[in-house]
Amino acid sequence: MAKTLMIGLTGSGFNRKVNEDTFSCQGRIYPDMISGHEEKSIGSSDYNQLYIVTEGFGGPAIGDLSGRVAQALALEMSEHLDLYRGDEFDFVSFSRDFLSEADQRIKIQIRNKTDQAGGISLCLLLIDGNDAYILNLGNTASFLFRDEDLLRLTKPNMFANGNPSIWLGQGSPIAITEFEPAIRRLVLTPGDIILMATQSVYSAYSSADMRQEFLSPDAFAGTIRAIHEGSLSYNETENHTTVAVKIQSLEHSEPMPVPAEDSEYQHIMPNPYQRPSEKFNQQKKTTAFGIHDNIPGDDWYNNDYHSAGRAASAAQEYSRMKQINNEFDDLQEDGDMGYHHGPDTDNKVRENPFATFFRYLLLGFLIGLVILLIIWFVVLS
Repeated sequence: MAKTLMIGLTGSGFNRKVNEDTFSCQGRIYPDMISGHEEKSIGSSDYNQLYIVTEGFGGPAIGDLSGRVAQALALEMSEHLDLYRGDEFDFVSFSRDFLSEADQRIKIQIRNKTDQAGGISLCLLLIDGNDAYILNLGNTASFLFRDEDLLRLTKPNMFANGNPSIWLGQGSPIAITEFEPAIRRLVLTPGDIILMATQSVYSAYSSADMRQEFLSPDAFAGTIRAIHEGSLSYNETENHTTVAVKIQSLEHSEPMPVPAEDSEYQHIMPNPYQRPSEKFNQQKKTTAFGIHDNIPGDDWYNNDYHSAGRAASAAQEYSRMKQINNEFDDLQEDGDMGYHHGPDTDNKVRENPFATFFRYLLLGFLIGLVILLIIWFVVLS
């Protein structure tokens, strides 16, 4: 389990009224304000930690909102990581389902309401115990500073003119197999710094210059602020977003095991982020995710907007059923199927609510009858 420090900074630039970038940490999406500069610093020792940077374009009604749609989905899916756990965490499947669902939701909620091109690039960092997983699509990029050396973890997908070659929310079906997203797994070590940034930030530095910034004697937060502010002076008109996570220490731990009843339930309830209605190509395909069986065919990223709505409804149903199961489990104490409630010393049998209602109704009738008899006896006397 990693104990981390995180700092996120974002700004709309001097000539932009709206910040189309977003970042998230600890279940909250930033910025709170649509313009100006914003900063957030946190520490965490959670087993699972999720950090995301999105770079939007197309205007405030497209870039900014598209980023928030994708952020909300990632936070939602992070609550169901047990769906992707077998012998080890399957980040490839998680990424595939996330990109497919995010692309569809952006098209449904935003892109089909305007003819203007737009969408988001995205860089996602998921810390799972002592491992880190990075997903990058579009113009964003990520870097690792370790042992006084700077390594590029993921490269952007963009054309020579600086425009993204692939993004979430593009009008046509997203061409994952043509422009591959970058997926990386990293075994963490204490002192690691993982930086995720939009194009306006990392393009302001050569590798040597950025490494020199990390070698400065400043504290972690001061170093990241210096990198962010340096990019503003290089290109002051664009949105800028920088998120960095430093690994302070590590301890060996295992994820909480999935309860047996939940494991059995998963076999009944399919993964709500996968689309069972879509046709799957049974042949092996070489994709951005490697060589796999049962990879969806050309209609994987189709334009059936209703499919995303069905997947979202399935996710809500999954959460509702899990809550019902948890409430039902609270009624079970010794495997007695919930017929007894409370600790072992309380052996009262739970009664039928209808029987209780009629019993109290009869009791009220008898009490009323007694009162009438008393009044009648007093009047006659």
